[in-house]
Amino acid sequence: MAHLLGNDLISNRQYEFVKGRFTSSQLLQILDKWVDCLENGGQIDAVYTDFEKAFDKVPHNRLISKLSSYGINKTIIKWIQEC
Repeated sequence: MAHLLGNDLISNRQYEFVKGRFTSSQLLQILDKWVDCLENGGQIDAVYTDFEKAFDKVPHNRLISKLSSYGINKTIIKWIQEC
């Protein structure tokens, strides 16, 4: 994780997998933005998606290539390949 954070490979918008960031914090932050928008006469449109099985459909060769390009440790990549 330190490698990903240190090399800006994880967005500041990523929650839950980053120490000190929780999905509840993300929810509070977005609700605050939505309330501001609505109070100023704006409109909110939301799309909900379910990524539960997303990784079952990711082309594994492409995932391995991407992880390698990010400089992820080869031992970790090998472990992922064997799963």
